Amino acid sequence: MEKNSIRIGKLPIEVVEKIPTPEDVFKLKKIGIKERLLVLYGSALIALGVSIGSGEFLLGPAQAVKYGLVLAWLVPIGAFLQAIYMYSWAKLTIATGETPVTLMFRIGMWAGWLGALGVLFGNIWGGWAYNSAVALAGGILGRAPGPQDAYLIGVSGTILLLLTFLMLALGRRIARTLEIFNWIDLGFIFLSFIILTIILVPPPVWGELARGLVSFQIPAGIDPVLLAAWWGYIGLATGLNYYATAWFKDKGFGMSSLTGYIPALIGGRRIEVSAWGKTFTLTPENLKVFKRWTSLALEELMVIFFLGAIIGMLLPMTLSYAFAKGYGLSVTWNMPMWLAFVLRDLWGPAAFWYGILVGVFVLFKTQLGIVDAVVRNMSDAAWKFENIRKFFRNDIRYLYYLLVAVYLIWAAMAFIATAPGVLILISANMANAGALWGIPFLIYLNYKMPKELRLNWSIILLNIIFMIMCIIFMTFSVGRALGLI
Repeated sequence: MEKNSIRIGKLPIEVVEKIPTPEDVFKLKKIGIKERLLVLYGSALIALGVSIGSGEFLLGPAQAVKYGLVLAWLVPIGAFLQAIYMYSWAKLTIATGETPVTLMFRIGMWAGWLGALGVLFGNIWGGWAYNSAVALAGGILGRAPGPQDAYLIGVSGTILLLLTFLMLALGRRIARTLEIFNWIDLGFIFLSFIILTIILVPPPVWGELARGLVSFQIPAGIDPVLLAAWWGYIGLATGLNYYATAWFKDKGFGMSSLTGYIPALIGGRRIEVSAWGKTFTLTPENLKVFKRWTSLALEELMVIFFLGAIIGMLLPMTLSYAFAKGYGLSVTWNMPMWLAFVLRDLWGPAAFWYGILVGVFVLFKTQLGIVDAVVRNMSDAAWKFENIRKFFRNDIRYLYYLLVAVYLIWAAMAFIATAPGVLILISANMANAGALWGIPFLIYLNYKMPKELRLNWSIILLNIIFMIMCIIFMTFSVGRALGLI
């Protein structure tokens, strides 16, 4: 082991004298509300942008139309547990400057690749671009698309995938590009749903929502595959949520500010990205700064992600329950059209296109963030190997954009494989499986950290409860898929 290092898990980590302060990293004199909104907040915002997608716009409304609002009580529980899970990983990232996938390599090579490949196989299906294309094609056709419109949907989806590549290529820092886009996109989406629900939803439906928030019931005869998928996408992606911590790393939280970030292809410059992280000397001053960083991360996750995930799920569910019954919508094909149909019947063709625009924006934004998350985590795993770093001339951009291109080609091919909604159901159910390794890995690594940097026992307990709930939903879903229940 090196002189200025300690061992975390099976590998050493360099120890430096100080952990940078938030003011130093972001070049601020003070950190108030304005600085939080304009500079600090961003990582949880990207996570929220990815989360407000198929779960909120497709699976939630599909549940509400079929079963009512009786399941609303699961929304705040799921959003809270997901926020705690992301905070838990963020705390380790702040302490080490390493993403969760890098930290998993400290358990063993197998664990690191399991973490990276779990993100890949849980999100490789391209269902968000596919469903966004369904909404766009539906606008062009003026009706709900079906299997007979697969060519138009495929062309629309391919155009959206190319737009994804362009968006990820622009700017100085990729994560900053995603932040700006999500401020605009989420502002449009939230404002739309808030105004529409206030104007349109009658008091009796609000009453049903209130009862659903305290019902603590699951309807008899509910489809366990759809239920598990919906639980998987309340908020972000349940057990796979560790991938979201990579955005805190890229933002420069804590020790991450010393390990580099992934710059954009157009407008960025070559940045040295460390294969491994660094930690700090355990002095009272450093521990005080560390606690400031972790408090800022928890604050952002609760203010932006937790509250946003609740609002983002409940409003579309309530609106769809009040108005989207009777359209014969199917989660496998034409669910992205529900809002457009509702607005068309209320206010005519112009409102129909507004609904199409909302649907496209909701699902495209999610696909944009998913592509970055998958490629970011795979790049992070591959960057551990010196031969790969040499091959790409120590410029991680070449690897990142090569993997983006491969992902988008694969996603375009998936358009012809199956119905768009099926891809979402697969991804959402695989998110629950991520808890099988994500939470045990988290607990193991936590107890390999110096005790001053470890999670509180109550946070560990909440993560265990979260894992149990994910396993329960996953078990029923797999049982139904295998014909056992």
